[in-house]
Amino acid sequence: MTIQEYFGDWSKVIDLEEADRIVKKLLASPYKICPEPKNIFQSFLHCPFKDLRCVVLGLDPYPTLKTTVLEDSVTKVPVATGIAFANTPDTPEESYSPSLGILKESVINYDIPHRTTIFDPSLEKWEEQGVLMLNSALSCQVGRVGSHSLMWRPFISSLLTNLSKQRCGIVYVLMGTVACSFEPCINRKFNHVIRIRHPSYYARTKTKMPSELWDRINTILISQNGYGIEWYQEY
Repeated sequence: MTIQEYFGDWSKVIDLEEADRIVKKLLASPYKICPEPKNIFQSFLHCPFKDLRCVVLGLDPYPTLKTTVLEDSVTKVPVATGIAFANTPDTPEESYSPSLGILKESVINYDIPHRTTIFDPSLEKWEEQGVLMLNSALSCQVGRVGSHSLMWRPFISSLLTNLSKQRCGIVYVLMGTVACSFEPCINRKFNHVIRIRHPSYYARTKTKMPSELWDRINTILISQNGYGIEWYQEY
């Protein structure tokens, strides 16, 4: 499979040479990285380019490992899945990473009554609806937040710049100071930019992330094409 085939329509906005250069550098590194190299670009594989409506930009992948059993052997694998803020689909709620827990609490907003709710911790259902869950750096060394930020910055800058040229009406949600530093790459005349603190801030300060964010995104999307994002299921 060529790199163009791997990325499909995303090849229109991705610097393929830069992506290839970074991957080769990571594969040659003696350090363990998060997520696993095969998962670095998962966010692009789950979000169809033709359906892109919203880009959520965070910071780094989770820099931690978790114990798992693979083929009758116990090993440690990265918590990061390649989709920003996500955990694996089978992760029980009590084991959610702090940032994912903050996102769920904000999205569902437990201050108002609900029926039974279903929330997908893999965030793949968001991606399938056109929400690209992206980090400012798509990898990091285990235990070292920000260790690959400079390596990925040209790639992310190019991606956002090219997206602004190719598409309009996209809602960009910049979470945290680092994500907000990419705002100059976005054409605000034809797109929407929302700035908010990173979920880790709310986890650290034990405060609630504003639930109005998700309504605001959907208000914009509904005004443009009549339908929003289903952030969770309720029945």
